[in-house]
Amino acid sequence: MPQTESRRQHAANVLGALSLVVADRMNTAVEATVMLGPSAPAALAAMHEFLDGGSVTQLSSMLGLTHSGTVRLVDRLVAEGLVERVGAQDGRAVSVVLTQRGRHTAERILQTREKSLASALSAFSPDEIDNLAAALDTMLTTVTLARAEERSARTTDRPQPWLCRLCDFAACGRSEGNCPVNNVLHNQ
Repeated sequence: MPQTESRRQHAANVLGALSLVVADRMNTAVEATVMLGPSAPAALAAMHEFLDGGSVTQLSSMLGLTHSGTVRLVDRLVAEGLVERVGAQDGRAVSVVLTQRGRHTAERILQTREKSLASALSAFSPDEIDNLAAALDTMLTTVTLARAEERSARTTDRPQPWLCRLCDFAACGRSEGNCPVNNVLHNQ
């Protein structure tokens, strides 16, 4: 086997292991913030960042859950005082909005997420972080393009949750045009 292929296989394997441990640590930390299951933190964070006032259908799409699963999640969030259902102006739809308590909880989720992810970077120098960030932007661009192609080809009936469902838009630089996911989706 050529040395380049061996390096690529090693890098892919290490990336897989790292992805799992980072995701597990982050999910465990953010789920402990609300104790309402694995989808609640993503729902609250997404509503805080871009989906406040969205419909159950939009929330379902973003989370990759069934409509009935999303309704049950919203029921739990309402029972905890984190969101409210508000009738839309057309009278047919219902919007889901964060309460003040929900907004504070979402902020804690995003802070907990950032702290968990930052700990994985603690051994890096500033130059190494810059290089890693550039590599991660390239990887996110590649993955986003692949997901967009899969969606347009409808290669699966299983809904895919949005990549940005737990993102901190300020940290990714979305409003400044620095978010690789947003840039790919808006340049297609």
